[in-house]
Amino acid sequence: MSLNYSYNKIIKYVIKAECQEPLHIGSAEGSSEEVLIHPVDRIPFIQASSIAGVFRSYYEQAYGDNGTGDLFGDRKFTESTNASEKGSKIRFSDGRFENKGRDLKLELRPRVSIDPVSGTCKESIVKGTSQKSGHKFNMEYISAGAEFVFEIYLYDARCKDQVEDILTAMNQGIIQIGGQKSNGCGYIKVVKALCREFDMTKPEDRKLWYEEEELPEENYKEITTSLQNKSKMKNAFEILLEGRTEGELLVKSISTLDVGQDAADSENIRNGKGDYIIPGSSFKGALRAQMEKIAAYLSENGTECEAIIEDAFGKRGTDDYSGKIGNLFVYDTVVGDREENDVAPLKRRIHIDKFTGGVIHGGLFSEKNVFGDLNLRLTIRNKNFPEKTCGILVMALRDLAIGAMNLGSGYNIGKGMISVKKIVVKDCRDSEKVAVLDFENNRILDENQIISQCLAAVQEV
Repeated sequence: MSLNYSYNKIIKYVIKAECQEPLHIGSAEGSSEEVLIHPVDRIPFIQASSIAGVFRSYYEQAYGDNGTGDLFGDRKFTESTNASEKGSKIRFSDGRFENKGRDLKLELRPRVSIDPVSGTCKESIVKGTSQKSGHKFNMEYISAGAEFVFEIYLYDARCKDQVEDILTAMNQGIIQIGGQKSNGCGYIKVVKALCREFDMTKPEDRKLWYEEEELPEENYKEITTSLQNKSKMKNAFEILLEGRTEGELLVKSISTLDVGQDAADSENIRNGKGDYIIPGSSFKGALRAQMEKIAAYLSENGTECEAIIEDAFGKRGTDDYSGKIGNLFVYDTVVGDREENDVAPLKRRIHIDKFTGGVIHGGLFSEKNVFGDLNLRLTIRNKNFPEKTCGILVMALRDLAIGAMNLGSGYNIGKGMISVKKIVVKDCRDSEKVAVLDFENNRILDENQIISQCLAAVQEV
């Protein structure tokens, strides 16, 4: 694509960023659940096209379609099959991870596809056979804490404020990179941002531009502090739940870390730092199941709520439908103190023969459950009727507080119950508006009618 504009200045940004949550960049090789590996370095990396894509998407939403093609490039086809092209005025490099070796950790987490009708794991017929296959799969992630560096080259100085606004949005969690976004993946924090403007009408700047790849940091201006400002786009709501496990909790990992006679047969999943967690995908799955029950109940009583579930969780695309991105996003949650959970005793159980009622031979097994304080976090994007999503979500979290739902496995033996202290609902569009459901003192603090308005929105057709 040829450039059809001239420029006198080039603004270069050097961005050092840290993964705040796990990151999944899908690979075209091997399994679709593997992360993308650089063909030369053989370490994970982030393609420039992925970074450019999230920048362009934010720009379209925040500033409209009119200027998007001018900055990011465009190609339009007419009826005569002639294409009109616009060259991009911004260029991105690949994201290169700095903490290689032991510091760059990968996680493998088990996942299942759930049948929305039965509520159990999906199954399908293996092609060419009569055998049924379940939909269990493993997803690979780059662990939180990994740091990477990428560069941005801007050839239109008039768009400098917009580019820095996008970096600010990335720093505030409005923008995510990669896949599995609604499961809490892809959140990035800008650790250091450097900026240098090259005036190509000046000989000294042209010389520096020729050597720009080797320029030391002192030749740049650090703008990290300015990225702490508020971005143009904001979330609609942020929901925080503070609580503690009533007993114990177990979200099973693929395998255990310990071996030997005293090692557990199954243990709770951990993140790359070794903390015991409730993965965002598990939390989202439990929420969706409960919110669908609430929606079905309300529908029986005259309120149509199926669209609210689709707005919250999105809908998978088909050949005839492009799909839809939901507005509800969850995060990984650390459970308890790692050291306390490490030394907690194993719980031993037995398998029972359903026909004889006796113990199955060799059916003794052990589990390493976890316990402790936890803080669950969710955000609702400012799209797809966020008040309706928030209304049903608050109902589901209330059910969690009263023991009508659990997290993880073992509901029938009392595991995964949460003693909720309080639920805080923040209106991100007005930072002064906060509502609190205080379960410890049996009171609701909602002076600005946030919860009341969200519950009323659910009733609207």
